[in-house]
Amino acid sequence: MNSVLFLITIPLIGAFLALFTKKANRSIATLIALFMEIFTISIYISGKLPASVAIGGWPAPYGINFVLTPLSVGFVILINLAAIISLLLIREEKSYQFYSTFLVLLAASNGIVLTGDIFNFYIFSELTTFAITALIAYTRDRKSTGAAIKYLILASASSAFLLIGIGVLYKTLGTLNIADIASKVTLLNSATLQLIMILMFAGIFVELELFPFNMWVPKAYIAAKTSVNIMLHGMLGTAGAYVITRILLTMFSNGNAVFIDGNIAKIILIIAMLTIIISETAAFAERNIKKVLAFSSMGQMGLILFGFMIGNEQAIRGAFYVVIANFLAKTVLFILTGEFMTIVKSDKWEDMKGLGRKYPVAGVAFIIASLSLMGMPLFAGFWGKLGIIQGAMSGNGVIMTGVVIILITAVIEGIYFLKIAHTLFLEKDENIEFTSKLRVHSTIIAGVLALVIVIIGVHPGLLGSNIDKASNELLKSVPNYVQIVFPGR
Repeated sequence: MNSVLFLITIPLIGAFLALFTKKANRSIATLIALFMEIFTISIYISGKLPASVAIGGWPAPYGINFVLTPLSVGFVILINLAAIISLLLIREEKSYQFYSTFLVLLAASNGIVLTGDIFNFYIFSELTTFAITALIAYTRDRKSTGAAIKYLILASASSAFLLIGIGVLYKTLGTLNIADIASKVTLLNSATLQLIMILMFAGIFVELELFPFNMWVPKAYIAAKTSVNIMLHGMLGTAGAYVITRILLTMFSNGNAVFIDGNIAKIILIIAMLTIIISETAAFAERNIKKVLAFSSMGQMGLILFGFMIGNEQAIRGAFYVVIANFLAKTVLFILTGEFMTIVKSDKWEDMKGLGRKYPVAGVAFIIASLSLMGMPLFAGFWGKLGIIQGAMSGNGVIMTGVVIILITAVIEGIYFLKIAHTLFLEKDENIEFTSKLRVHSTIIAGVLALVIVIIGVHPGLLGSNIDKASNELLKSVPNYVQIVFPGR
């Protein structure tokens, strides 16, 4: 299993070679992403999971290790799929800097998910910060530069908090290994534990797009190209969802997916609820379609956090379904939004009248993705929201408040998404010219992903065994994870 290092080293080698290969960069980056996806799937189906791989022969906790489980490898599959799709959506040829930075982001996103060392996690997190900053600023106009600087400032400040938190953790427990920390965290006194958690969560919540650390998100999505939007959503966002499971519910867990500190748990639940309601309300008021999707992405991340923090089997299963459904639906919407904006030369969804009639496959795919995000039956997102709500029914007053918020925001989502979908099928506005055509391969990708959304919605059992593996791993996260890294402990 030492070959797992390929998931980090090959993209980094490709990033270096991109400085010299020039015109072949896109092909090389695509081949690397395809290899990463095939290689990761082969690991998932190999029957050799779970496993802990010591880097350089130094066993944990003294050396860095990568931890491969159905949960972590499953998330890497999603990250590499997003990487492939983002490359396929590129319209014009990019410079070598773009592809080099993209490959650094790919390596760092894989590293965040696979690493079993909290300081190594910090290093990979820093790499994603610099990569995302460069990709947002790539168009080199005032809007993209401003958005990149705003993200860089927030991410840098959050990184400082994260590093201080890791330092305090190492000072008190004498280890940086996540499994070792998880087995010893109960030894900390309450004040020290709360200080460490506050510092670390202030560090990671920026990447998770959670209120009030998500001020950078709308401008970043607006300023970036469609391919970069997919990277932000599918690569960084997916890695962020994994961080919730591994940092919050393994490192700071009581052993069975319940957060170790009740007071901090309530604060995190409130942050999740505020993220949902504020984001969905902001999306409802927006006319810029990329801003709508940006706010919706923030709301979905709040929903995922809420589901995981409930901590029981139904809610965790639901949260995993939301991760997958949101990945598929938002990818469809970002693909089609980018195409529609290019065709009408406008970022206002009100200017996109007639596009659904002219391109019915794209229009139907847009509707399917929207219905899934709303949580309508027969679509993938339904099983996610249903699981979270069912899991919340046994919760306290704070959690029941969250259920009410989820139901209210589902209605809000329905209103703004259906308004946009309805607009697509209205008569074309005579003042708006269709200056280009919808690309065939974009329609195919969106159509296939929309079909997958329907298939999962109708037959959720197709993912049942995989969701069960991930849920069971998280429900007994500490003993299972510690045993993988330290057999016999």
